[in-house]
Amino acid sequence: MLVAEVQIKREKGDKLMRTLEDDLAAAVNFHGHLCSGMILGVRMARFALRYLRIDDPRHYRDLVVYVEMDRCVADAVSVVTGCTLGKRRLKFVDLGKVAATFVDLNQDCALRVAVSPGCPYPEHGEEIVEFWGSLPDEVIYRWQEVRVDIPLCDLPGKPRHITNCDSCGEQVLDGREVVKGDRTLCRACSQGTYYLSVPIA
Repeated sequence: MLVAEVQIKREKGDKLMRTLEDDLAAAVNFHGHLCSGMILGVRMARFALRYLRIDDPRHYRDLVVYVEMDRCVADAVSVVTGCTLGKRRLKFVDLGKVAATFVDLNQDCALRVAVSPGCPYPEHGEEIVEFWGSLPDEVIYRWQEVRVDIPLCDLPGKPRHITNCDSCGEQVLDGREVVKGDRTLCRACSQGTYYLSVPIA
């Protein structure tokens, strides 16, 4: 059994958050296995949601989350908050840190939560649910209110700007183009791609 949590009822409605066990089961189902990252991500997201007083994140459209790693924690945070890349409510900033920032656009506030530098980890073979369940949030995480100025083109919703690359002709959405002289280029044509073209046999 994980550490018991106090569920918060919002003044605006009578719905309660899903239980910790429900969120963990949903995250594991999505991710494919149970690991420390799943537990850390689920608890991190639930901590932030309680702090921001968002009790029903799956129907709350004003939450944007920045995750700072592309590991298990990111999947767990996405599942618990309902924020996804496709909805433009999940942002990936590759800092390699077990941390995430939860931005409430409606309340104009944000909370960054990170695993504490001194946080212990289970030994090899140790039962992880029991291990993490024995530690309070205050031991696992540190947090601070922050400010995140989200550019208009990064907000959820329909694309606010669409153009075409003058070199490859492909569409470029949301202000990601690069203007060089009188040419409008995609970043791939301007800066190089992560892939190499292979001739079709």
